[in-house]
Amino acid sequence: MTLPPHDPYSQPVPSAHGEWGQPSPAPQTGGGQPSPAPHDGWEDPGPVAPGSDLGADLGAALSFTGNALLRNPLTYLISGLIFCVIYLVIGGGGLVGGFFAMFAIMGDPNPSDADGIAGILAFYGVFLVAMLLTMPFALLWQSGAARAAGIIREGGRPSIGQAMVGSKRVILTALLYGLVVIVGMLLLYIPGLIAGVLFMFAIPAALRGASPMEAMKESLALSKANLGTTIVSYLVIMVITSIASMIILPLLVLTPFIMLFELGMYERLSGRRLPEPARA
Repeated sequence: MTLPPHDPYSQPVPSAHGEWGQPSPAPQTGGGQPSPAPHDGWEDPGPVAPGSDLGADLGAALSFTGNALLRNPLTYLISGLIFCVIYLVIGGGGLVGGFFAMFAIMGDPNPSDADGIAGILAFYGVFLVAMLLTMPFALLWQSGAARAAGIIREGGRPSIGQAMVGSKRVILTALLYGLVVIVGMLLLYIPGLIAGVLFMFAIPAALRGASPMEAMKESLALSKANLGTTIVSYLVIMVITSIASMIILPLLVLTPFIMLFELGMYERLSGRRLPEPARA
């Protein structure tokens, strides 16, 4: 009698030990040799193939992100503190400078309506210039967090310096992504959200060696092929960002969290499993 073909996904994952507590023999290939290890050193966390299940992909990416942050606390906290202090100094300076500019214009005891409008415009103008000055540092932090995520993906542990600045290719990709989203936001906001979703995997693609334009195209194709999962992933980032912006400590690791999570989802949707982040 012919037995039905065996489906490996219909049975529980076997234990490393046999039924009577003895080690199970290594699976044999046709030549009598043990089966080779998974390619690229990726660890197999379960029977669900990457990119085939929303819950499994999100769970794997979040687990990878959380373990990476917890196992490299000083690297991420110190680099985050440095950049947050830079933001605070520049932003605080812009705020103070804006008030000085406004009061200088409205210094007349009886300012006219035109003086009031000019003073408000001066305040926002100075503050906007200060915010623009923080953009280069935001790009550096974003690229550094992406570089650190790539190092963790390869089994290493990033240093503080590596977590603060990445390659020129990644910086240019982050700049291109940011400009596309900003232009979209200026076009009645909705196009910016769409751009944020469709190009959210551009930086992880650049980490794999793609040029800025190639990374944008790869992200667009990957997002369109997995649109539902990509939208849910983007919503997860938005929720975490909203929560972290109200609490100081999570704010220090917000950028690394986003880069690690985006890289994790990019790898899963590209059909690659995520490794266990290295321990100290």
